[in-house]
Order: sequence, then C-alpha cells, then structure tokens
Amino acid sequence: MRHKVKEKVVDLLELPEDIVLDLPKIEMIGNHQLRVENYKGIIEYSDEIVRLNAHQNMITIRGTALVIRTMTVDEIILSGEISTVEFCR
Repeated sequence: MRHKVKEKVVDLLELPEDIVLDLPKIEMIGNHQLRVENYKGIIEYSDEIVRLNAHQNMITIRGTALVIRTMTVDEIILSGEISTVEFCR
C-alpha cells in the first residue's frame, strides 16, 4: 500500500522514480560495461557472476572476465564480457 502512494506522488510531481522509490538504475555500454546506481551491496562476486542486492530484488550479472572497476556506496561499475542481466525477487 505504501509503495502505491509513493508511485502516485512520483507521477503527480514528476519526480525521478529511481530515487524516490529506491530503485536501481542500470546503464550498459554495449556488452562490455555495466553501471548500477542505488544498489545495497554485493552478494556474490567472481569473474563469471556478480550478484547485487537491490532492495527488494537481486540483480544477477553473468559473463566472462567480469571485474569491478569502481565501487562506491551508491554505484558499482563492472567490465568484462556481459552475457545476461537478470532481476529476481
């Protein structure tokens, strides 16, 4: 119920959904770089899989030669050959 109210406020005031609703924002450059903003932490990390906690969801990135290039409290940038990006509850 509370989430629905936030969605209505976002629509009414034309606010950025990712910030107000605490959603991850993902940007890819080809299949070689992935940037995720607004994530909560790393669940699993190897050169073939990265799992991120993204509030109510988990983001799974699969590929080869995956490397964390940058990591801050709000953003993580991965590089490598990315094959899939999945969202799971």
